[in-house]
Amino acid sequence: MRIGRKVVNRFAHQDIAALEQLLEEVDQEQMAQTYRRLNAIVIKDAIHSLNKSYPLAEEDSEFLTTYLYAIESWTWFELYLFCNTMPFLSNQDLIFLSTSLLEKSKEFKELVHNRLYMKQGLLNILSELMERKLFSYIPIFEAELERMLRPYDVFEKVSWQFLKKMSVFLQTKGSNQKEIERFIQSLQVLENPQLTSLFELRFQQYKELID
Repeated sequence: MRIGRKVVNRFAHQDIAALEQLLEEVDQEQMAQTYRRLNAIVIKDAIHSLNKSYPLAEEDSEFLTTYLYAIESWTWFELYLFCNTMPFLSNQDLIFLSTSLLEKSKEFKELVHNRLYMKQGLLNILSELMERKLFSYIPIFEAELERMLRPYDVFEKVSWQFLKKMSVFLQTKGSNQKEIERFIQSLQVLENPQLTSLFELRFQQYKELID
């Protein structure tokens, strides 16, 4: 998780150069080759999320997909891995593994740590489905997320509000653009400039999807 925390921190600061440096550092880590490569794929995904022109290698996609299917009983690591590498997966694999995750959710939710990852995972699934315009699959994951959200889940609730607005934006060719701009502006009260900046980046990326 030490590497995972570094990825989160550098992603939140949108520091692509630092992520690329971390990619080089991971290559020198004393760990099993499989986990070294999987951690590298997570870092590449973070870079791609910040810069959509960053290429995702087919061999990485195949390695990741093979690994996720091979592990029958997922631990927090597989959940973390899946949540942070979705762009590497084909539509078919994304939908199958996401649906399988819903079936696992009861056992995962018994641990607080896993519940946090489940909520993040569902948000990432919803975001990825929207980006790929696979809107018909959204309701089942939306229902599970809303069942899991609690009053204190401020970040998750704000993220979900944003994604719901983005879903309308993508399906109506940007009809609610002003509403989204006001929503992002309203987030200043949270005094979390990194979150606001990430939403602005995502909004710009979604705008490019309808251009």
